Amino acid sequence: MNSKIIYEQIFDNKEFASERNRIPALYTLNDGSIIAGADIRYSHGSDSPNNIDIAVAISKDGYDSWDYIMVNHFDDYADTVTSTDSASFIDSVIVQSSTGRIFMLVDAQPSECGYLQCKTGTGFCDINGKKHLLLTNGNHGDKLDTFKFYVGDFENDFAPVFTRNDNKITEYSIDREFRLYKNDEPLYTEQKGSEKVKVQQNIFYSASELKCYKTTYLWLRYSDDNGKTWSAPQIVSEFVKNEKESFLGVGPGRGMVINHNGKERILFCVYDNNGLFKDPIFENASAIYSDDNGMTWHRSNKIKIKKGIGKTSEAQLVKIEGKNYKALRMYARNLSNYIAYSDSLDGGETWTTFRADKSLEGTKNCMVSLMETSKKINEKQVILCSAGGNLKARADGVLRVGITEDDGQINWISKYHLTQGFYGYSCLTELSDGNFAVFYEDEAAHLKYTIFSVSNDGIINEINSENLDFKEDLSPKTQRSLKIKRVIANIKFKLGLM
Repeated sequence: MNSKIIYEQIFDNKEFASERNRIPALYTLNDGSIIAGADIRYSHGSDSPNNIDIAVAISKDGYDSWDYIMVNHFDDYADTVTSTDSASFIDSVIVQSSTGRIFMLVDAQPSECGYLQCKTGTGFCDINGKKHLLLTNGNHGDKLDTFKFYVGDFENDFAPVFTRNDNKITEYSIDREFRLYKNDEPLYTEQKGSEKVKVQQNIFYSASELKCYKTTYLWLRYSDDNGKTWSAPQIVSEFVKNEKESFLGVGPGRGMVINHNGKERILFCVYDNNGLFKDPIFENASAIYSDDNGMTWHRSNKIKIKKGIGKTSEAQLVKIEGKNYKALRMYARNLSNYIAYSDSLDGGETWTTFRADKSLEGTKNCMVSLMETSKKINEKQVILCSAGGNLKARADGVLRVGITEDDGQINWISKYHLTQGFYGYSCLTELSDGNFAVFYEDEAAHLKYTIFSVSNDGIINEINSENLDFKEDLSPKTQRSLKIKRVIANIKFKLGLM
């Protein structure tokens, strides 16, 4: 048993009046402080379309004294209620550049819009070779022929709205948070779910006089003060989404920063469903990257997959540093019983075909977390993996330790059974004191934070807990109880409740 070390749980349901939180993100900042992100889902655990916002928690060392900041918040609905009519944010991925700037990329969804409701197209039009956000004043935010307006360029934090057919300026304008003005005066609407509360109209709201197109938008904010305050958002899907795609979303968790051709490159994983609503399971992972500190973005190839993988989505990036092989590696959620991976030798611009790592089992169709560490074992790079160990349901969390061989292959040398019962999305990080942390879903819409160490022979020790072997020979009563929990979790997943 390790000596007693005190650390706090994050997003323990006392913050933001939220009973349900999901989608963990976790990242160690340049000064050693830790930032954690989560979906704030208030009274429900469902995906978009619903009332969902995104917040962060920040600690100087990852142990205690967490400060909470709401980063992305729509107020068309009161925080106490939800509805499929609500605009929403969902899924966050975090990274920090060498300049100290923290980037958070999320999916921004207009009212009534989620994975299955997103319409094909980008929501932008081309005016004189430049892309502009489309708007409509009708009640059909999904019909492009009704979009008779577009947003002009920002100047002094405001952008005018023009008519699309003759490029004439209108009485409307928006600010950088996409709130709506008419004749320079803010427009208001009643907040739904509250009594007599007025909120400013936003082009993402169904009650706004002008509305954006019903599709998903990649929404980027940055912070230059370690997450205390955040910039106005930038919609970067204008750079990377194509007109044939409907949903294009982030791979939640951790982003990546590398040096490529003498420049610092920021990378995030994304995935699309290619507009194939007849088969929404078909998804393709890819990467987006910026070489100018987040000003402009590019997208890699859609990565092909080997037979048996089924799809790829919600991926994470790892730097592979073998003696004779160095690459970026993308590990992805898929439909097999093994975690799939793809390599890039050109800084994330092109990728090899996804294949299964047959030595790395994981719950199918669930996000996994992998990361490289500063630790060495026998002078070789150490990689950590967090995934569900149950192959039939989101359950039985397992942490694994791998070492990178000279040829870039990972030799998974040990594993630690973290949980029995539900285990969903997770995210790993390395703390400044050499310990590690995993932030994970231990219930359908609840998050837990656990700190652990890795010994010099690759053995994981959970702080404040005995490193016990996983009991496969459970009693019949316990087996029945776990089976019932897994069945319930599967039903919730199929109903879109997790």
